[in-house]
Amino acid sequence: MRLHQLPCLVALALLAAMVGACEPPIHIKLASAAERLPSPEFIISEPSQPVEKPRYSYVSVMDLDGTLMWAFRKLPPSFEVSPARLSYGVLPEGFEELDPPKPLVPGRTYSIGVSGEGSGGFHFHVSHDGTIREAR
Repeated sequence: MRLHQLPCLVALALLAAMVGACEPPIHIKLASAAERLPSPEFIISEPSQPVEKPRYSYVSVMDLDGTLMWAFRKLPPSFEVSPARLSYGVLPEGFEELDPPKPLVPGRTYSIGVSGEGSGGFHFHVSHDGTIREAR
């Protein structure tokens, strides 16, 4: 091997190690374009898993001002398959509430975050008429 090739091989090895250490993404979206208060629904997916079998163990919803609106975790904390569909304020079976749900307020923007082996987040806005849309 030539000496000038060594830096390229080291850089390639570092890049491979960094990519391999990344968390798998978890995607979150609204269940439909017709979601509204009081319990909008979200679809959670993990591209590295079969459809309808995301793995997550913690969910939180926060107002963008930092107020925790709702939080829950899997019992016992594990990365087994969790529900692919969540309704705000409805605790899924096999989870415990860490902070009970507070009412979502029209005119506010919120963030839902999901974590486990991977993580993901989604921002949504509650319109004054109670409809929910993705925040951009």
